Amino acid sequence: MKQVLVKQFKLLWNNIEAITIFLFFVTFPFNIRKVFLTKYSYLNGEFNEYMTLSFSWSDLLILFLIIIYIIKYGIRQFPELLNLKNYQRHINGLMSRAILLFSKVTRETFLLYLLLFWIALSIFWSPFKTIAIYRLFIILTVLIFLQISLSLAKKGLIKANLLFLGLITGGILQSLIGILQFILNQSLGLHFLGESILGPELPGVAKIIVSGVKHIRACGTFPHPNILAGFLVLQIILITIILIDRQKGKLVPSQNISHETIFSHLPNTFFFAALFINFSCFVLTFSRSAFLSLIITGTILFFIKIGRSRPYYWLFAGAVILTFLFLELSIVSRHSLNFLLSTQSLQERSLYSKVSREIISEHPLKGIGLGQFIYFEHFRNPNWEGWKYQPVHNAYLLLASELGLGGLILFSLYILTRITNCCHIRYYPFSLTHGIFCFVITSFLIIFFFDHYFWDLKQGIIIFTIPFLLNFTSDETAE
Repeated sequence: MKQVLVKQFKLLWNNIEAITIFLFFVTFPFNIRKVFLTKYSYLNGEFNEYMTLSFSWSDLLILFLIIIYIIKYGIRQFPELLNLKNYQRHINGLMSRAILLFSKVTRETFLLYLLLFWIALSIFWSPFKTIAIYRLFIILTVLIFLQISLSLAKKGLIKANLLFLGLITGGILQSLIGILQFILNQSLGLHFLGESILGPELPGVAKIIVSGVKHIRACGTFPHPNILAGFLVLQIILITIILIDRQKGKLVPSQNISHETIFSHLPNTFFFAALFINFSCFVLTFSRSAFLSLIITGTILFFIKIGRSRPYYWLFAGAVILTFLFLELSIVSRHSLNFLLSTQSLQERSLYSKVSREIISEHPLKGIGLGQFIYFEHFRNPNWEGWKYQPVHNAYLLLASELGLGGLILFSLYILTRITNCCHIRYYPFSLTHGIFCFVITSFLIIFFFDHYFWDLKQGIIIFTIPFLLNFTSDETAE
């Protein structure tokens, strides 16, 4: 019995990182968290998410992975450190390795480091440093999580099918929750998973009006339907590309992660069902920005990957049918014009854009500091209603406001360099990870024009970085 327990513990210990990463991808949408209020958490009587600190379930998993990684690294190095002679040799080896790594830094890695340095530097001129430090902590922990995952992938300790299966499982779970929310027109009571309290008459809940009746929009356990929609954009593109490549039998393996056994035991029926469930929930989020991004990216995907083969026209036809379903739901609404082009929404966007332009004109180079947009709004407009204090609904303007044109240029250079290295036509046909990155990042960059959650909300930041994790495994091929 003891030997069996020891054997099981060793098996668990050897696979603990893979289990943690899989669990992370399945459960990071759960909005389970401990909130820490700041003096600006309530503005004119209304709770403000963007000026509040929190420690969430996803933070716990990330920190757990970091701790396990450090412990295992220490255990591997411990025998050498016991010997004082080896200790000096070990230090010299680490220094030599660091110098070697620095000498091999690519242009995009250098741009990423430069961007992170600029973000950290902005803390010094941020008026409310607490939120700036908190936002930097989120960015750094997510990037460390990605780097550890990449390191484990290169060592063969995690496989691409594990990452994909975790994402797809999480997507199906969120979609089912969202569909049930829409059908029942209320929350499901999953507060222990971080589900918000939803209802058609509750203030602050995203709603539409269908045939004169108020109806909530599907949001899963995310804080807003638009964030769920962004997550489902990733899901839909991921599953579509996997289906196309499986059908064609042309999976191009990554240099560092094996793809030949991806979902080998799962039939295509599973993926079609997952795609249908995800797209159905995506429609029920009624997210205009995500829908526009998916139309544009889907059209590109059709001509590049599907349009070359007649048997796959039906995939495009199915997407068109679901598109008309989405439009039909807006037409039956008594306020369909408000849904498609809401006057109030446009006025709010114009108001926030005006604030952003003021900031950029006054602080063009360095901005006002990471996470300081709401602080500036409240400082300049102290008598607004509390719910009005929101970021500008354009991530590019928000980035320029907080980090200045210097930060926006560094961010743009990094993204464009990454896209150039991975999505150039000379790399066609793309590997699975390259294809997912190119199409997903295109969708996300379109959403950047209409929303802000990829930059200033924890779950949004995680979603935005996922395609980079999937793609980093093919770095050397791109180079």
